[in-house]
Amino acid sequence: MGSPAKAAAIAAMVWFTGLSAASAQVVVLNARGPSSAAYPQGAVLAPGRLISLKAGDQLEVLDAAGSHVLNGPVSLQAGQISAGSKAALQDVFRRANASRPGIAAVRGFTLDDGKAQAPTDVPPLWRLDIVSWQQGEPSDPRNFCVVRGQIPVLTRDTTASEGRLAIYQDSTHANRVLTWPAGVRDIAWPSNLPYADGDLFSLNLDDAGATTVRWRTVPTESANLTALATALLDNGCYDQLDSLQTQVAGK
Repeated sequence: MGSPAKAAAIAAMVWFTGLSAASAQVVVLNARGPSSAAYPQGAVLAPGRLISLKAGDQLEVLDAAGSHVLNGPVSLQAGQISAGSKAALQDVFRRANASRPGIAAVRGFTLDDGKAQAPTDVPPLWRLDIVSWQQGEPSDPRNFCVVRGQIPVLTRDTTASEGRLAIYQDSTHANRVLTWPAGVRDIAWPSNLPYADGDLFSLNLDDAGATTVRWRTVPTESANLTALATALLDNGCYDQLDSLQTQVAGK
């Protein structure tokens, strides 16, 4: 009889090789264990990314075939996306481009060639890059999707100094001011400022100019990457679609 660790590794390898025709870059749904910090929720793992899990690690991922759970210890690469899955995703991205004319070009890529030319340090899908939003289209409300039951997370560069984030809710006039510690990348939405699907909030970091976010909630589970992309499109979460295309369709 082989060891449990060896059996787990073999099972994981069988899953990846057996799905070689349908597997894809994967989106991290959840991560537990000593390596969890390396796999933040919403991260898209490129096809050449080495997934290295230790004993006690559990990684739940979503690919073109569906959701899967990997248990450590195991070390393997994420798979390539199939032509059929890529075509389905590209169709979603093209529909997004058609419903938001001109924006794709502004963001530095076109959907015709499927090649993204964006920064390599793309935030995970469920983290709103506050600095990018302030510099982008601050005058227009933009949608950002959050997994139902999860808390929104804002992100910025880790090299930033201490900041001051002012949050204002349009409908209730509720407001909060948060201190963003120096060198900290992510900050969670304040627990004493509830939000619901469709709520509008103004965000202003370091008085650099307010930008408006409309929070949208999406189901906790998606059947596959195409279903996830469709949910983002249906909710008008174009920035997250851009991130998804950058890390998936452009590979």
